[in-house]
Formats: sequence, C-alpha cells, structure tokens
Amino acid sequence: MRTKFILFFLFISFCSLAQDGNKSIDQAFKLIDSREDISYFEVTQDMFKMLSESRDISPEFKEYISKLHQLKMIQPGGEHRTELGEELFKTFMENVNLKDYTRLMTQRDKYSKISFYKKDGKDENEFLLVSNNMIIYITGTLDLQNMQQFEQIIDIAGSAMGM
Repeated sequence: MRTKFILFFLFISFCSLAQDGNKSIDQAFKLIDSREDISYFEVTQDMFKMLSESRDISPEFKEYISKLHQLKMIQPGGEHRTELGEELFKTFMENVNLKDYTRLMTQRDKYSKISFYKKDGKDENEFLLVSNNMIIYITGTLDLQNMQQFEQIIDIAGSAMGM
C-alpha cells in the first residue's frame, strides 16, 4: 500500500513538473498574435537601431535604446477585455516553456494576475511580463538594474499602442 502511495505522489509530482508548455516565447506569441480581438505590437532590432541614430533624442536615451533587440506586446481589446485578458494569460502560461527563466515577481488578486520573468543569456537577456492586461517580451543587452529602465520600455510600448 505504501509503495502505491509513494508511486502515486511521484506520478503527481512528475505531472505537475510537466505542466510547463513546450513552446518558445515566439511560438506562444504566434498562437495569439493574429486574433482580431487583441492589439499586437512589435519592434525589431533594426527599428531600435534606426531610433538610436536619431538626432532628436538625448545621449542617455540613445545609449539605452541601442541595447534593445526586440519588443513584443499583446493587449486584449474589445468589449470583453477582462475575460479575454484572463484567456490570454491562461493560454500563454499553459503553452510557453519557462524552464530556463527565473521568476522575479508574481502578484495575484481578485482583479489582476502578473508574473515577471528574466532569462540571462550569453549574448542577450530576456524579460517577460505576463498579466491579464498585457504580455510584454523584451530582449537585449540591457540589465534592468533599476525600475526606471523597465518603465521606459513600458512607456515606449504604451505610446505605440495608444495607451
């Protein structure tokens, strides 16, 4: 009886570990980025390079933006925004493989869910913010040593999406 009990708990543990999805972040974005009821925004490294070459920005901002490689953002839209946000959060989290990411923060309450992840790489770092209001994915050679840098990224994405 004890052996069956132990095997049962090992099986349950194995199943819970297997709940990480098997898709990359890019693949998980592709699952939902073509929906009509969401807003999708993406900036490539080439665009960041062009922006950093602009004469109209400060040297600090120029240096900062030159460190960005990619920014992707999805936001639910339409009249059923709250329900759609929950669905997007659930779909994304069930499908994406976050095994190599470190969870930096999680917040859940009656109205919101937020998870913030980081993956340190040899050539670039990755940051992922998943909430029931938006999903933001950022890659680059930056290290978010202060929250002001992250706020700047959110401001850039928010401005582009009309937030």
